[in-house]
Amino acid sequence: MGSLMRRTFIILSTFSLLGLVIFLSYSGDEIISESSKHLQIKWLIDNHGFVLNTPGCQIPDWDPYDPSVLPFISKVKSPYKCPGRPQFMNTKANGVISLDHKLLSFYYGMHPNNLSCTYRPILRDPGTEKDRTDNKYVLGSSKKLQFGVPLSDEFLMVKCSMGDFPNLTQFIPLVPLKPDVEEEKNAKSQHSLNYEKLNIIIVGIDSVSKLNFLRHFRKTHRFLKENLSSFELKGYTKVADNTFPNLVPLLTGHFIEHYWNESIQDMFFDDIDFIWKNYSERGYRTLFAEDAPHIATFNYLKRGFRDPPADYYFRPFALAVEKSAVRRGSKVNCLQSKLEMDILYNYLKDFIKTMNNRPFFAFTFVARLTHDSLNAAGYADEPTFHLLRNLHDNGALNTSLMILFSDHGIRFGPIRQTYIGKFEERMPFIYLFFPTWFLQKYPEFAENLRRNQERLTTPFDIHATLVHLLNVTRQSDFSEENITISRLSPNGLSLLEEIPKERTCEQANILPHWCPCQTHRPVPVTESVVVNCALALIDTINEQLKPYENVCTPLKMGKILDARFGQANDMVLRFVKHQNDVINRHVVLGQKINAPGDYLLVISVNPSGGIFEGTVRYDMEDGTYRVLDDISRLNVYGNQSVCINSARIRKFCYCRSQTLFHKFFRTMRNSSHA
Repeated sequence: MGSLMRRTFIILSTFSLLGLVIFLSYSGDEIISESSKHLQIKWLIDNHGFVLNTPGCQIPDWDPYDPSVLPFISKVKSPYKCPGRPQFMNTKANGVISLDHKLLSFYYGMHPNNLSCTYRPILRDPGTEKDRTDNKYVLGSSKKLQFGVPLSDEFLMVKCSMGDFPNLTQFIPLVPLKPDVEEEKNAKSQHSLNYEKLNIIIVGIDSVSKLNFLRHFRKTHRFLKENLSSFELKGYTKVADNTFPNLVPLLTGHFIEHYWNESIQDMFFDDIDFIWKNYSERGYRTLFAEDAPHIATFNYLKRGFRDPPADYYFRPFALAVEKSAVRRGSKVNCLQSKLEMDILYNYLKDFIKTMNNRPFFAFTFVARLTHDSLNAAGYADEPTFHLLRNLHDNGALNTSLMILFSDHGIRFGPIRQTYIGKFEERMPFIYLFFPTWFLQKYPEFAENLRRNQERLTTPFDIHATLVHLLNVTRQSDFSEENITISRLSPNGLSLLEEIPKERTCEQANILPHWCPCQTHRPVPVTESVVVNCALALIDTINEQLKPYENVCTPLKMGKILDARFGQANDMVLRFVKHQNDVINRHVVLGQKINAPGDYLLVISVNPSGGIFEGTVRYDMEDGTYRVLDDISRLNVYGNQSVCINSARIRKFCYCRSQTLFHKFFRTMRNSSHA
């Protein structure tokens, strides 16, 4: 009788416990089942460890201060100091020069009444049709300089008699309203009254990568993050070697060979389809300004323009300065006591103020300061910060799209021999700032811009976006807009529409040797490096479980279910240099460099049966393994972790009570067979 009761109790207890198991299994999420063994391996789209992680492209999130590049990075003393007495003549909107009386008195000991100044206009040398060139300027007749009144001349070489001081020569760029330009633009505006005109401000800084921007543009970066509606294109990649073939796609929507090759170096660039021409046809005033005229985009080993390419063209001024005694007597990157970058930025600010409520398209590009030096980018931070703050405070950004960008990363120097340096060259920084009202009026654009920050993008997409903006408020349906964009910008996709997350380098028109995306291939799960990576994952999980070790059971390796190795393609790893832009264009390859590799693993663990996915970076140089931030659980865990409240740790925790419960269940089962 006692034996029968004991057996009955065991059977009832077993069924009760079985019922409890079933209840626990379905009261929350389902506990791991046999079907999990056949779980389809999937790519989880999260950005931990990657600056871009989409099905079409994975780009590692490299540390700007990684030990491999740290020896080449140094902090510069900012702001850049240009020696000499401060200049007492300042420019204002609409071609006005004002006097700073305090500076004149303090540094020069002069009263304004004793100051006598004349100027000669700096003019573009028109030449004849046969010998016209973009590399000459002429000086006009001398005129008396009047302060505080609008002047009709654009660029001035000013000479002032300074009493006991040597005569002063100063070059001054102005932005006067031009009657012929106003007449033309007003007439064109009459034909586009139904268009909502968003001004365009594009500011480029040569040779600054995404990582170098983070290192050196600290004030600028902080300001744009805290004060502006900014969108950073984290997957932005160059499509060619140097400045010229990267700016042409941005400004025209085409590769350079669509227009030009080395056999036609005498060609003028007037007939190229620059995007600002489309805006000009809608009544926009246009500006094109570059410093360093000897390496200017369309003039270095090229002929430039037959006629000024924009309504306001800075090159005659830059040429006159470059060939002057003032330039020869100034510190590099300076014009007397002013930083050259500040002069260009002030010219842009004066242009924007002069335009007032008139629509405009302004493109500026600064090269000299950052072109040859990785760390000189630190000198560009202060001027760029002040430019953004000025445009923000004066309301210019409330009526404009502003694009702050670079053409590529640094292309020369020892950092280029590092693995990270190769990525830096390919991935310049870029930010877009839209007015808040525009984003509120077009919430679908705002959402697409937000998504496209995490997509693979190129200069072609910037062009497509500018085309789209010009047509966005037309009284036409969306299909018409798409036709216009694809016709005028055949190689790009508008950032105002969602760019597919499956986009690859090939689909984005990025050649293999410029492609920063990693390629992945399956690797045997028995490889020693794979096993070590799996153990690193387990160690990382157990390290996170330590604060809960009194309630959570440490996990042990089950099986390695899948392993994939990711690394940049061989052409990137072997890249040395690029030869020629068009004719006989080829890539010089060298020996493949040692580079870190990322292993994407899927493992199962005991005793929970959990299936986890994580990425481990293996550095063959020092033999280290590093788990890249988050580890994902691929199967549900139900009530395995009911003993803790931490949302972050629950996916890892297998409660000790579960272990005790299963031990008890096995004991009861064994007893039933006794």
